[in-house]
Amino acid sequence: MNTASPIAETARLEAATETLAEYIGYLNCEIDTEQEKVEPNPERITALERELDIILGERRALTPSNRDIINRALYVYAPMLKPMHV
Repeated sequence: MNTASPIAETARLEAATETLAEYIGYLNCEIDTEQEKVEPNPERITALERELDIILGERRALTPSNRDIINRALYVYAPMLKPMHV
């Protein structure tokens, strides 16, 4: 049963959208940094690119009714990104 107000649901969607966008930026930066190394680690690049593909897919699939993606963004990805804001 969903008892949250429409304003709360919109806020959750916006927060999830921003979190996914930040995570996409982080992954792109990590890929670029690895590729620029004198001896890049191809396994790390592949792993980062796979993660990026997953997150890009989630971003494209994000809708107000897709609670799984919203919750993953808020409860899994956001805590991983939080230390970058300290």
